[in-house]
Amino acid sequence: MSFTYWFKVRLPGHTLQVIEADGIYSQPSAADGLDMCPGQRYSVIITACESLEFNYALNVTFYSDFIPRSPGLNPRYHHVPIVYHKDAPTKKYPVIEDHEVNWADELAMEPRDELMLLEPVDQHIVLNVKVINSEMGLAIHAFGNYAYASVPVPPLLTALTTGNMALSPSVYAPQLNAIILQHNHVVELELRNPETLIIHSYHSHGHAFQVVETGPVNSNSSIPVKRFTGRQPMRRDTITLAAGQYVRVRIKADNPGVWYQHCHQEQHNYSGLAFTLIEAPDVMQRTLRVPQEMLEFCRILGHPTQGNSAGRFGSDMTGIDLPLKAVQ
Repeated sequence: MSFTYWFKVRLPGHTLQVIEADGIYSQPSAADGLDMCPGQRYSVIITACESLEFNYALNVTFYSDFIPRSPGLNPRYHHVPIVYHKDAPTKKYPVIEDHEVNWADELAMEPRDELMLLEPVDQHIVLNVKVINSEMGLAIHAFGNYAYASVPVPPLLTALTTGNMALSPSVYAPQLNAIILQHNHVVELELRNPETLIIHSYHSHGHAFQVVETGPVNSNSSIPVKRFTGRQPMRRDTITLAAGQYVRVRIKADNPGVWYQHCHQEQHNYSGLAFTLIEAPDVMQRTLRVPQEMLEFCRILGHPTQGNSAGRFGSDMTGIDLPLKAVQ
């Protein structure tokens, strides 16, 4: 779900065998709890206790590091009874610190399909989360220089109708933050969040990415560098981008299309923390067709269905509002 809160899930007295993350089956991996950002999903297997002596409690914590702490709101605690016997007491466990918990970790997991590490890297892309001051005086965030915003011609139609120019960023409006990918290239995305307080949730459409490394944006940070050291890194489509952290993920551009990439935290998504992967537009033009009903619907609404983002030729963006630009 798209949400403001992160989630922590634990069932003391039981081990969680993680078998799936974001739709990708994994080799079973033992964990004591799940720490999830908005948009993440897990499947786990839990082996029940043989004894009926105690009942237990499934503990769920909703929390947000960038919202002021408020009793009952942030964090929010929920306890779900796990009943082994109606007359049994609930077993009590001592409170432990988060750093003592063995949380599920995608860098320690491997996929069940044993897809190998994608290499060599053909294209390395660095995207920094930047701050934009809006006209209302609000600070919003963007991947790159501009806050994402819609345009008259959807980027899919631009990619399908501009011929060889579809391979040029100039036909896509700046607020799309468009990145052109060559067909079947191995692409490494490095997402950097220099903010000291604000945490984000990066979600990818069109791909489940391999998680290969996380670490600090600044060398004097206490955030550790964590690298995948095996041969088959776990894939998923959503990952936390913590304050002061970078994340490196890899995909293979084998899914031609226009894919929206965004923060899954609700307010950040709506305010424009997003970018667009324009993947293999030359292949799209040979293999994809937009249903005639959709084109007719656009015409009824008065929306152009071909040309660059402004419905014009080449790089002429006349008629498009200037996007909000990040502070340099």
